[in-house]
Amino acid sequence: MASPEWNRGGASAMNYGRKGAAITPGASDLDPIPKAVVMTTTGDITIVPDGNANATTITFTGCPVGFMPPYVVRRVTACSGTCATVDA
Repeated sequence: MASPEWNRGGASAMNYGRKGAAITPGASDLDPIPKAVVMTTTGDITIVPDGNANATTITFTGCPVGFMPPYVVRRVTACSGTCATVDA
């Protein structure tokens, strides 16, 4: 399993991110595990939190722009809008 890149060195989950990337939802874990996932357009998102089993997903519907699931996300399985990661 991937480890959170932001957990290395002086960075922490409480600091602003220094990297970002668009997400392509799928069956693979994000690598590295991001400190946050952000909805960049309105839509629905289905995630697997870092501590959950592969099949244990959580779906958020009608998410506004800027919505961030309140979990450390290791996988995004579906996203009807556009979403991005925030790393390091």
